[in-house]
Amino acid sequence: MTELLVSVTTPEEALLALDAGATVIDLKDPTAGALGALPVETVKAVVAAVGHRGTLTAAAGDAATVDDARTLYEAGVVTVKVPVPSGEAGAQALATFGAALGGTARLVAVFAADRAPDAGLVPVAAFAGFSGVMLDTTDKGAGLLDAMELADIAQFVAAARRAKLMVGLAGSLKVVDVGTLLPFKPDVIGFRGGVCVDGIRTNPLDPTRVRAVATALAVHGARRAPVE
Repeated sequence: MTELLVSVTTPEEALLALDAGATVIDLKDPTAGALGALPVETVKAVVAAVGHRGTLTAAAGDAATVDDARTLYEAGVVTVKVPVPSGEAGAQALATFGAALGGTARLVAVFAADRAPDAGLVPVAAFAGFSGVMLDTTDKGAGLLDAMELADIAQFVAAARRAKLMVGLAGSLKVVDVGTLLPFKPDVIGFRGGVCVDGIRTNPLDPTRVRAVATALAVHGARRAPVE
């Protein structure tokens, strides 16, 4: 079953998202980049507010270091998202984060869908001790489905399955994208802008939009035939 991840900026938004149907709460500062990190005090406040009501993840920053990721883990976030560049730099980043935190925090490697993501690094993430991988966009003016062909998304998801990793899909998604992405059977579909007031990611969360996405997930999940 695919879960709904909603990125939030405050404890109030986290509770709104949960009440509207989100099951994964992602802590992220949309004013600080694609993977902008929230201040540690805000992170602690969200952790306290959510408690055991949902799964918590947090973005460590567009230029995250091991210390940035460790700070989030020590603040109470078990799953930490870190960016992965392409090529040799990506392999080195995966090795560095995995060696430092792979035995403690659950790490998710975020691949930039609009910057030629290298699916060949997915098994490297698994070997380094990561628990999941995710596609997201760095340019929020266009969505995941604008940045990648469906065949390439399918290849990425298949690579994650072979490596036995959790896989998430995100990147300026709209409610109408749910029906297109759900047949890939991602573990998580992530939203921010698409569930904010007026569809602008730096605006407050709109619980009505969250409910619409949660409903779309339930309806499409019930209707679609199994993918062989």
